[in-house]
Amino acid sequence: MCAILDANARDQVFGEGKSKAGKQFLQWLNSPNGRLVTGGQLTQELAKSSQKYQQWAQQAGLAGKLKTENQSQLSQRTVRLKHENLCRSNDWHIIALAQLSGARLLYSSDRDLHADFKNKALVDNPRGKIYPTGLGDDKARKRLLGTRDLCRKGSRP
Repeated sequence: MCAILDANARDQVFGEGKSKAGKQFLQWLNSPNGRLVTGGQLTQELAKSSQKYQQWAQQAGLAGKLKTENQSQLSQRTVRLKHENLCRSNDWHIIALAQLSGARLLYSSDRDLHADFKNKALVDNPRGKIYPTGLGDDKARKRLLGTRDLCRKGSRP
């Protein structure tokens, strides 16, 4: 299974005051099924001023739990998405990453990005899913993290 962590939610997972949702997400990332995908602009945003994320990313990369997409392909796809003008958010790089990597789970606090990620015209086969961050969403998080279709068919986890 593959997931994308938006930089605006990074500290919920890797910060000092992790949220309950963030702790569960990190636990899943460290489980045999968890995989995080990144690349290009997102890689820079996640690493920026987060020593804990950088340490985790280094270990996860060695363990095969962190997949980095090709910078050139991401840049080209991002430019194309900007010109298509289908996104509500300004996170074209995240949608490009989902399209190229096949990741279908997003952890983000950006409502406009949520709408883009769930837009069938942008993320499909299977449709994108948003990781719930609310206090009463324990069952929904567990159910979602147990899902097997969080990567597009044919994509490499």
